[in-house]
Amino acid sequence: MHHFPKKMCLIVTAVVAVMLSICALAYENEPSDFRGVKWGTHIEKLSDMVLALDGGDFKAYTRKGDKMVIGDATLNSLHYIFYKDEFYCVRIEFAGFSSFSKIRDEVFRMHGEPAAERYFDRHFYWGGSNTSIKLDYDDSTETGELGYKFLPIDFQIDEDERMKATGGAGEAAERSMSTSQ
Repeated sequence: MHHFPKKMCLIVTAVVAVMLSICALAYENEPSDFRGVKWGTHIEKLSDMVLALDGGDFKAYTRKGDKMVIGDATLNSLHYIFYKDEFYCVRIEFAGFSSFSKIRDEVFRMHGEPAAERYFDRHFYWGGSNTSIKLDYDDSTETGELGYKFLPIDFQIDEDERMKATGGAGEAAERSMSTSQ
């Protein structure tokens, strides 16, 4: 009983530290969708998507009538990526420093300063509780990429890959333990 207050204090301190670190990673106006398509939406609910690339669990789509601009910047490509038929991320490609500058300014306007470090003023990352945003520009190729990623599905992908790598060993061990009891 004597140690309970110390343990409770440590637990509360740990919880507060975690909450503060999560808040520090957040950014302004974290998106729950991209151009009106909510993260996690099943592909069957979206009649305006056109399959561009089928990679099994991963499929890339374009969208009929999609404007190939962000702000005043023209885009080379814009793909909606689905994992196991659920909307997971967006991959946007563009060319030229002028397009990069316009896209950077638009993303900063929409989401504020990046929550993470800047890298050479050509690479930016916004880390949120549900959505991350990454903007990169390569001076040598004069091309860039903007990506939005829905983190709950990203975590599921990591878990699925771990399960494949271990051959489902953890799941098999759990079943074995539960049947032997």
